[in-house]
Amino acid sequence: MSALPFALPFAIEPEPLALRLAAFHGRPEIVWLGLAGRFEGDGMAVVRFERLTPGHLGGAGTAALNGGMIASGFDAACVLAALGHVDTEVVATLTLQVQYLRRAMASPSLIFRASATKAARSVVFVHAVLEDPSRGSEPLAVAQATLAPVRARSTRPHGEVVGRPAEALSPLPV
Repeated sequence: MSALPFALPFAIEPEPLALRLAAFHGRPEIVWLGLAGRFEGDGMAVVRFERLTPGHLGGAGTAALNGGMIASGFDAACVLAALGHVDTEVVATLTLQVQYLRRAMASPSLIFRASATKAARSVVFVHAVLEDPSRGSEPLAVAQATLAPVRARSTRPHGEVVGRPAEALSPLPV
């Protein structure tokens, strides 16, 4: 496990933290992406791909993970880390900066680790790394994110998009 610089201990008690983790696993985008997360130690959020499909891969005929999938994994890990520091159940990503350092080959051992470096009432700053312990200790990518607590929940159901259920949206043409 690599340590992240300036990691803050979680400010939320274990019981509400467990409820937030359960809600995280129920989010449609987390399920769709095949991600799973956990809290580790005192201040670390860990996210990994539970399943990888050909849709997770980049082009050029390699078995490397698509950069957008890497960004999505970082976003999920940073959200999970921020949820350990604010008194709301929802946070919004304001900024996400990713630096791709090495090719991330699709592997069940890929791990996103994220920790808050500063948490205030209206904003949380998070640093994160993508690692593959089976390929050494050097990070494959690093990220920084700024997240804000969402104080009022929408009355719109999670699966509804602009007045239409999400499943009613037509897929992109083939």
